[in-house]
Amino acid sequence: MMPLHYALTDGLVFIAAAWGAWHLLKAGEPVGALGVALFGLAAAIGTVRVTSGLIEPLAVPHRFASQIGGLLGLLLLLWQIFKTTLGPVRSVYGAAICISAVGLAIILPAAGAPIYFLALVGGIALFGLDRLGGKPNIGAALGFGVMLPNVLFLRQSKFLGPDLSWHLFHIVIALWLVLTVLALTPKQVAELGNTTSAA
Repeated sequence: MMPLHYALTDGLVFIAAAWGAWHLLKAGEPVGALGVALFGLAAAIGTVRVTSGLIEPLAVPHRFASQIGGLLGLLLLLWQIFKTTLGPVRSVYGAAICISAVGLAIILPAAGAPIYFLALVGGIALFGLDRLGGKPNIGAALGFGVMLPNVLFLRQSKFLGPDLSWHLFHIVIALWLVLTVLALTPKQVAELGNTTSAA
């Protein structure tokens, strides 16, 4: 039985993902929006799983949405980051890479974690280069990078215990989504800042 309070931070991830997907869609970035939405889907299933008491019936869908959906979501975000920092990617190439990587993770589950790790490192490197921005975007790289220690150290930590580990892991995911979305929409953030200053 999963404690009911587990739904709180799963719900927080869903709220962050819903906002992020909407924000990216408004900015004309559907690939990134879909990637963020997949994290929201996993969080929504998790929230329903905990609050409804359907722990076992929803265990497999929740695991699939978290692991495979999360991997696909990260790869779509990496695609969006590549477009933002280096330039457009032909849809056929982006889709082929995402489908191949996810397919490999489904056929060979042990490949999922290394692919996830490489995608995170790739995103950090792309933000660090940011050729379109004209200079390294260290803030965005650090913001995107918070997911790395989260996956390596906070998820199912033996030192923190299951409850604290669960909540910290999900809080960092929500923070990571918000920071990544803001990094992917610098023009919109700048416009919002100008509007706020004018007001």
